[in-house]
Amino acid sequence: MLDTLPLPTAYAPDGGSVQCNRLWLELSDGGGVARDLVEACAQILAWNESEVAAARQWIATLSAGDPPLQLAAPLRRDPTRHVQIMILRSEAALTAQVVEVTALLTAQRAAQHQLDVILSALDSLEEGFLLLDKDDRIVFCNRRYRELYAISADLVTPGRPFAEMIRIGAERGQYAEAIGRVDEWVAERLRKHAALEPVEQHLADGRWIRIVERRTADGGIVGLRIDITELKKAEELRRQLAVREEVIATQAALLAELSTPLLEVATRVLLAPMVGAFDSARVATLIESLLQAVQRRQVRIVVLDVTGVPVIDTQVAHAILQCATSLRLLGAQLVITGIRPDVAQTLVALGVDLSTIVTRADLRDGVQYALRQSR
Repeated sequence: MLDTLPLPTAYAPDGGSVQCNRLWLELSDGGGVARDLVEACAQILAWNESEVAAARQWIATLSAGDPPLQLAAPLRRDPTRHVQIMILRSEAALTAQVVEVTALLTAQRAAQHQLDVILSALDSLEEGFLLLDKDDRIVFCNRRYRELYAISADLVTPGRPFAEMIRIGAERGQYAEAIGRVDEWVAERLRKHAALEPVEQHLADGRWIRIVERRTADGGIVGLRIDITELKKAEELRRQLAVREEVIATQAALLAELSTPLLEVATRVLLAPMVGAFDSARVATLIESLLQAVQRRQVRIVVLDVTGVPVIDTQVAHAILQCATSLRLLGAQLVITGIRPDVAQTLVALGVDLSTIVTRADLRDGVQYALRQSR
Protein backbone atom coordinates (compact mmCIF):
# COMPACT_ATOMS: atom_id res chain seq x y z
CA MET A 1 0.00 0.00 0.00
CA LEU A 2 2.88 2.41 0.76
CA ASP A 3 4.14 1.97 -2.81
CA THR A 4 0.90 3.40 -4.17
CA LEU A 5 1.53 6.75 -2.44
CA PRO A 6 2.88 9.56 -4.72
CA LEU A 7 5.43 10.75 -2.14
CA PRO A 8 8.41 9.04 -0.51
CA THR A 9 6.85 7.67 2.72
CA ALA A 10 8.06 5.91 5.86
CA TYR A 11 5.69 4.30 8.38
CA ALA A 12 6.81 3.43 11.93
CA PRO A 13 4.14 1.72 14.09
CA ASP A 14 4.68 1.81 17.82
CA GLY A 15 6.67 -1.28 18.77
CA GLY A 16 7.06 -2.35 15.12
CA SER A 17 9.67 -2.06 12.40
CA VAL A 18 9.94 0.87 10.05
CA GLN A 19 8.37 0.35 6.63
CA CYS A 20 9.44 2.50 3.62
CA ASN A 21 7.99 2.67 0.12
CA ARG A 22 10.00 2.41 -3.09
CA LEU A 23 10.29 6.19 -3.53
CA TRP A 24 11.75 6.53 -0.04
CA LEU A 25 14.29 3.79 -0.65
CA GLU A 26 15.39 5.49 -3.89
CA LEU A 27 16.41 8.51 -1.84
CA SER A 28 18.14 6.44 0.84
CA ASP A 29 21.91 5.91 0.93
CA GLY A 30 21.35 2.16 1.42
CA GLY A 31 22.48 2.06 5.04
CA GLY A 32 20.39 -1.01 5.90
CA VAL A 33 17.17 -1.50 7.83
CA ALA A 34 16.35 1.50 10.04
CA ARG A 35 15.62 0.81 13.68
CA ASP A 36 13.27 3.77 14.04
CA LEU A 37 11.85 6.67 12.05
CA VAL A 38 14.69 9.04 12.99
CA GLU A 39 17.25 6.57 11.65
CA ALA A 40 15.20 6.18 8.48
CA CYS A 41 15.19 9.95 8.03
CA ALA A 42 18.94 10.13 8.69
CA GLN A 43 19.50 7.68 5.83
CA ILE A 44 18.17 10.20 3.30
CA LEU A 45 18.95 13.56 4.98
CA ALA A 46 22.40 15.11 5.42
CA TRP A 47 22.03 15.36 9.19
CA ASN A 48 24.95 15.44 11.59
CA GLU A 49 24.82 13.85 15.04
CA SER A 50 23.48 16.96 16.79
CA GLU A 51 20.73 17.32 14.22
CA VAL A 52 19.76 13.67 14.66
CA ALA A 53 19.57 14.18 18.44
CA ALA A 54 17.46 17.31 18.01
CA ALA A 55 15.10 15.45 15.64
CA ARG A 56 14.60 12.72 18.24
CA GLN A 57 13.68 15.32 20.86
CA TRP A 58 11.20 17.07 18.55
CA ILE A 59 9.57 13.81 17.48
CA ALA A 60 9.31 12.67 21.12
CA THR A 61 7.14 15.70 21.87
CA LEU A 62 4.59 14.94 19.12
CA SER A 63 1.11 13.87 20.18
CA ALA A 64 -1.81 12.59 18.15
CA GLY A 65 -3.67 15.53 16.67
CA ASP A 66 -0.64 17.86 16.61
CA PRO A 67 0.24 19.62 13.34
CA PRO A 68 2.91 17.80 11.31
CA LEU A 69 6.51 18.41 12.36
CA GLN A 70 8.36 19.92 9.36
CA LEU A 71 12.12 19.34 9.04
CA ALA A 72 14.18 20.54 6.07
CA ALA A 73 17.67 19.52 4.97
CA PRO A 74 19.75 18.64 1.89
CA LEU A 75 19.69 15.06 0.63
CA ARG A 76 22.57 12.88 1.78
CA ARG A 77 23.10 11.44 -1.73
CA ASP A 78 22.85 14.86 -3.50
CA PRO A 79 23.41 17.93 -1.27
CA THR A 80 22.30 20.24 -4.11
CA ARG A 81 18.75 18.94 -3.64
CA HIS A 82 16.73 20.06 -0.63
CA VAL A 83 13.71 18.31 0.82
CA GLN A 84 11.22 18.84 3.60
CA ILE A 85 10.08 15.92 5.76
CA MET A 86 6.64 16.14 7.36
CA ILE A 87 6.26 13.85 10.38
CA LEU A 88 2.78 13.15 11.78
CA ARG A 89 1.89 11.30 15.01
CA SER A 90 -1.24 9.14 15.03
CA GLU A 91 -2.60 7.07 17.89
CA ALA A 92 -0.30 4.12 17.17
CA ALA A 93 2.33 5.18 14.66
CA LEU A 94 4.56 7.83 13.16
CA THR A 95 4.37 8.64 9.47
CA ALA A 96 6.93 10.64 7.49
CA GLN A 97 6.64 11.96 3.91
CA VAL A 98 9.23 13.76 1.80
CA VAL A 99 8.57 16.77 -0.44
CA GLU A 100 11.36 18.20 -2.58
CA VAL A 101 11.71 21.96 -2.09
CA THR A 102 14.85 22.65 -4.14
CA ALA A 103 13.05 24.87 -6.70
CA LEU A 104 11.13 26.67 -3.96
CA LEU A 105 14.30 27.27 -1.94
CA THR A 106 16.14 28.50 -5.05
CA ALA A 107 13.29 30.91 -5.79
CA GLN A 108 13.26 32.09 -2.19
CA ARG A 109 17.00 32.73 -2.28
CA ALA A 110 16.67 34.63 -5.58
CA ALA A 111 13.82 36.69 -4.14
CA GLN A 112 15.83 37.38 -0.99
CA HIS A 113 18.80 38.47 -3.11
CA GLN A 114 16.61 40.84 -5.10
CA LEU A 115 15.14 42.20 -1.88
CA ASP A 116 18.63 42.74 -0.46
CA VAL A 117 19.64 44.61 -3.62
CA ILE A 118 16.55 46.84 -3.43
CA LEU A 119 17.05 47.57 0.27
CA SER A 120 20.72 48.35 -0.34
CA ALA A 121 19.76 50.74 -3.14
CA LEU A 122 17.21 52.47 -0.91
CA ASP A 123 19.84 52.79 1.81
CA SER A 124 22.16 54.55 -0.65
CA LEU A 125 19.62 57.28 -1.45
CA GLU A 126 20.38 60.84 -0.34
CA GLU A 127 16.66 61.24 0.40
CA GLY A 128 14.89 59.74 3.36
CA PHE A 129 12.58 56.84 2.37
CA LEU A 130 9.60 55.59 4.40
CA LEU A 131 7.15 52.79 3.57
CA LEU A 132 3.86 52.39 5.47
CA ASP A 133 1.29 49.60 5.14
CA LYS A 134 -2.43 50.04 4.52
CA ASP A 135 -2.98 50.44 8.27
CA ASP A 136 -0.47 53.31 8.33
CA ARG A 137 2.13 51.28 10.21
CA ILE A 138 5.84 51.38 9.49
CA VAL A 139 7.17 48.71 7.14
CA PHE A 140 10.61 50.05 6.29
CA CYS A 141 12.78 53.15 6.35
CA ASN A 142 16.27 53.72 4.99
CA ARG A 143 19.45 54.98 6.62
CA ARG A 144 18.93 58.57 5.48
CA TYR A 145 15.49 58.74 7.08
CA ARG A 146 16.95 57.81 10.46
CA GLU A 147 19.69 60.43 10.03
CA LEU A 148 17.19 63.19 9.23
CA TYR A 149 15.00 62.29 12.21
CA ALA A 150 17.74 61.34 14.65
CA ILE A 151 15.73 62.50 17.69
CA SER A 152 13.05 59.86 17.03
CA ALA A 153 15.16 57.28 15.15
CA ASP A 154 14.51 54.69 17.86
CA LEU A 155 10.77 54.95 17.16
CA VAL A 156 11.08 53.97 13.50
CA THR A 157 10.45 50.26 13.95
CA PRO A 158 8.32 47.91 11.81
CA GLY A 159 4.71 47.80 12.98
CA ARG A 160 4.71 51.13 14.84
CA PRO A 161 1.80 53.40 13.88
CA PHE A 162 2.86 56.50 11.96
CA ALA A 163 0.68 58.73 14.16
CA GLU A 164 2.40 57.45 17.31
CA MET A 165 5.85 58.10 15.86
CA ILE A 166 4.88 61.64 14.84
CA ARG A 167 3.38 62.51 18.23
CA ILE A 168 6.31 61.21 20.26
CA GLY A 169 8.73 63.00 17.95
CA ALA A 170 6.80 66.25 18.48
CA GLU A 171 6.80 65.76 22.24
CA ARG A 172 10.57 65.28 22.12
CA GLY A 173 10.95 68.64 20.37
CA GLN A 174 11.98 67.31 16.96
CA TYR A 175 9.76 69.67 14.95
CA ALA A 176 10.32 73.43 15.35
CA GLU A 177 6.72 74.35 14.52
CA ALA A 178 5.32 71.88 17.07
CA ILE A 179 7.09 73.37 20.09
CA GLY A 180 4.46 74.69 22.50
CA ARG A 181 1.53 73.44 20.38
CA VAL A 182 2.00 69.69 20.02
CA ASP A 183 -1.69 68.66 19.78
CA GLU A 184 -2.56 71.29 17.19
CA TRP A 185 0.55 70.57 15.12
CA VAL A 186 0.08 66.78 15.20
CA ALA A 187 -3.56 67.09 14.09
CA GLU A 188 -2.59 69.29 11.15
CA ARG A 189 0.35 67.06 10.22
CA LEU A 190 -1.80 63.92 10.19
CA ARG A 191 -4.45 65.69 8.12
CA LYS A 192 -1.89 66.57 5.46
CA HIS A 193 -0.48 63.04 5.66
CA ALA A 194 -3.91 61.48 5.05
CA ALA A 195 -4.50 63.85 2.12
CA LEU A 196 -0.98 63.18 0.73
CA GLU A 197 -0.32 66.93 0.66
CA PRO A 198 3.31 68.03 0.09
CA VAL A 199 4.84 69.41 3.28
CA GLU A 200 7.83 71.62 4.01
CA GLN A 201 8.85 70.68 7.53
CA HIS A 202 11.10 72.79 9.76
CA LEU A 203 13.13 70.67 12.18
CA ALA A 204 14.38 71.89 15.53
CA ASP A 205 18.02 71.62 14.39
CA GLY A 206 17.35 74.24 11.69
CA ARG A 207 17.03 71.95 8.72
CA TRP A 208 14.12 72.06 6.26
CA ILE A 209 12.62 68.84 4.89
CA ARG A 210 10.29 68.55 1.91
CA ILE A 211 7.90 65.60 2.26
CA VAL A 212 6.35 63.98 -0.81
CA GLU A 213 4.06 60.96 -0.35
CA ARG A 214 2.11 58.69 -2.71
CA ARG A 215 -0.38 55.85 -2.24
CA THR A 216 0.77 52.32 -3.15
CA ALA A 217 -1.33 49.74 -5.00
CA ASP A 218 -2.12 47.85 -1.78
CA GLY A 219 -3.31 50.98 0.05
CA GLY A 220 -0.06 51.78 1.83
CA ILE A 221 2.00 54.97 1.56
CA VAL A 222 5.50 55.49 0.22
CA GLY A 223 7.23 58.78 0.94
CA LEU A 224 10.45 60.70 0.36
CA ARG A 225 12.06 63.17 2.78
CA ILE A 226 14.25 65.64 0.86
CA ASP A 227 16.66 67.98 2.65
CA ILE A 228 15.99 71.46 1.18
CA THR A 229 17.92 73.42 3.82
CA GLU A 230 20.33 74.94 1.29
CA LEU A 231 17.44 75.84 -1.00
CA LYS A 232 15.68 77.58 1.89
CA LYS A 233 18.86 79.48 2.74
CA ALA A 234 19.16 80.58 -0.89
CA GLU A 235 15.51 81.70 -0.91
CA GLU A 236 16.02 83.67 2.29
CA LEU A 237 19.17 85.26 0.86
CA ARG A 238 17.28 86.24 -2.30
CA ARG A 239 14.49 87.70 -0.18
CA GLN A 240 16.97 89.71 1.88
CA LEU A 241 18.70 90.93 -1.29
CA ALA A 242 15.34 91.95 -2.78
CA VAL A 243 14.48 93.88 0.39
CA ARG A 244 17.92 95.48 0.38
CA GLU A 245 17.58 96.46 -3.29
CA GLU A 246 14.17 97.94 -2.57
CA VAL A 247 15.60 99.96 0.32
CA ILE A 248 18.50 101.12 -1.84
CA ALA A 249 16.14 102.11 -4.65
CA THR A 250 13.95 104.01 -2.19
CA GLN A 251 16.98 105.76 -0.73
CA ALA A 252 18.28 106.56 -4.20
CA ALA A 253 14.92 108.03 -5.19
CA LEU A 254 14.87 110.08 -1.99
CA LEU A 255 18.42 111.30 -2.56
CA ALA A 256 17.59 112.16 -6.15
CA GLU A 257 14.57 114.10 -4.98
CA LEU A 258 16.62 115.91 -2.34
CA SER A 259 19.42 116.62 -4.80
CA THR A 260 17.00 118.16 -7.31
CA PRO A 261 14.48 120.06 -5.15
CA LEU A 262 11.62 121.92 -6.85
CA LEU A 263 10.57 125.05 -4.97
CA GLU A 264 7.40 127.00 -5.66
CA VAL A 265 8.52 130.63 -5.10
CA ALA A 266 5.20 132.14 -6.24
CA THR A 267 1.95 131.11 -7.83
CA ARG A 268 2.85 129.21 -11.00
CA VAL A 269 6.54 130.03 -10.57
CA LEU A 270 8.88 127.10 -9.91
CA LEU A 271 12.55 127.21 -8.90
CA ALA A 272 14.82 124.26 -9.74
CA PRO A 273 18.34 124.75 -8.31
CA MET A 274 21.00 122.42 -9.80
CA VAL A 275 23.76 121.61 -7.31
CA GLY A 276 26.80 119.38 -7.84
CA ALA A 277 27.97 117.31 -10.79
CA PHE A 278 25.32 116.37 -13.33
CA ASP A 279 25.54 113.59 -15.87
CA SER A 280 22.95 112.66 -18.45
CA ALA A 281 21.13 110.28 -16.06
CA ARG A 282 20.83 112.82 -13.26
CA VAL A 283 19.73 115.67 -15.53
CA ALA A 284 17.16 113.34 -17.13
CA THR A 285 15.72 112.62 -13.66
CA LEU A 286 15.57 116.34 -12.92
CA ILE A 287 13.81 117.14 -16.19
CA GLU A 288 11.29 114.32 -15.72
CA SER A 289 10.42 115.57 -12.21
CA LEU A 290 10.27 119.13 -13.51
CA LEU A 291 7.88 118.36 -16.36
CA GLN A 292 5.58 116.36 -14.06
CA ALA A 293 5.53 119.22 -11.54
CA VAL A 294 4.79 121.80 -14.28
CA GLN A 295 1.84 119.81 -15.54
CA ARG A 296 0.55 118.99 -12.06
CA ARG A 297 0.85 122.57 -10.68
CA GLN A 298 0.08 124.39 -13.95
CA VAL A 299 3.37 126.31 -13.74
CA ARG A 300 4.00 129.16 -16.18
CA ILE A 301 7.68 129.98 -15.48
CA VAL A 302 10.51 127.68 -14.39
CA VAL A 303 13.73 129.19 -13.07
CA LEU A 304 16.62 126.73 -13.58
CA ASP A 305 19.60 127.89 -11.51
CA VAL A 306 22.96 126.35 -12.55
CA THR A 307 25.15 128.34 -10.16
CA GLY A 308 26.15 125.19 -8.27
CA VAL A 309 27.05 123.11 -11.35
CA PRO A 310 30.83 123.04 -11.87
CA VAL A 311 30.75 121.56 -15.39
CA ILE A 312 28.08 121.46 -18.09
CA ASP A 313 28.97 119.16 -20.99
CA THR A 314 27.30 118.74 -24.37
CA GLN A 315 24.84 116.08 -23.21
CA VAL A 316 23.67 118.13 -20.21
CA ALA A 317 23.41 121.28 -22.33
CA HIS A 318 21.31 119.56 -25.02
CA ALA A 319 19.13 118.03 -22.31
CA ILE A 320 18.44 121.55 -20.98
CA LEU A 321 17.52 122.69 -24.50
CA GLN A 322 15.13 119.77 -24.88
CA CYS A 323 13.66 120.64 -21.49
CA ALA A 324 12.99 124.21 -22.70
CA THR A 325 11.20 122.86 -25.77
CA SER A 326 9.12 120.46 -23.66
CA LEU A 327 8.18 123.28 -21.27
CA ARG A 328 7.00 125.46 -24.16
CA LEU A 329 4.75 122.63 -25.31
CA LEU A 330 3.29 122.56 -21.79
CA GLY A 331 2.76 126.35 -21.87
CA ALA A 332 5.65 127.25 -19.58
CA GLN A 333 8.83 129.29 -20.05
CA LEU A 334 12.35 128.33 -18.96
CA VAL A 335 14.66 130.90 -17.37
CA ILE A 336 18.31 129.92 -16.76
CA THR A 337 20.31 131.74 -14.11
CA GLY A 338 23.82 131.61 -12.68
CA ILE A 339 25.85 130.69 -15.76
CA ARG A 340 29.46 131.37 -14.68
CA PRO A 341 32.00 132.78 -17.14
CA ASP A 342 33.94 129.51 -17.47
CA VAL A 343 30.72 127.59 -18.07
CA ALA A 344 29.65 130.20 -20.63
CA GLN A 345 32.96 129.78 -22.47
CA THR A 346 32.51 126.01 -22.44
CA LEU A 347 29.01 126.29 -23.89
CA VAL A 348 30.22 128.63 -26.65
CA ALA A 349 33.11 126.27 -27.44
CA LEU A 350 30.65 123.39 -27.63
CA GLY A 351 28.44 125.37 -30.01
CA VAL A 352 25.40 125.23 -27.73
CA ASP A 353 22.79 127.79 -28.81
CA LEU A 354 20.87 129.23 -25.84
CA SER A 355 19.49 132.21 -27.78
CA THR A 356 15.92 130.92 -27.51
CA ILE A 357 16.12 130.71 -23.73
CA VAL A 358 15.89 133.63 -21.28
CA THR A 359 19.07 133.88 -19.18
CA ARG A 360 19.84 136.02 -16.13
CA ALA A 361 23.10 136.65 -14.35
CA ASP A 362 22.09 135.28 -10.98
CA LEU A 363 19.24 133.68 -9.14
CA ARG A 364 17.94 136.96 -7.73
CA ASP A 365 17.56 138.51 -11.18
CA GLY A 366 15.94 135.39 -12.47
CA VAL A 367 13.35 135.22 -9.70
CA GLN A 368 12.54 138.93 -10.10
CA TYR A 369 12.07 138.39 -13.83
CA ALA A 370 9.79 135.45 -13.21
CA LEU A 371 7.70 137.36 -10.69
CA ARG A 372 7.24 140.25 -13.10
CA GLN A 373 6.20 137.91 -15.90
CA SER A 374 3.74 136.04 -13.71
CA ARG A 375 1.71 139.09 -12.70
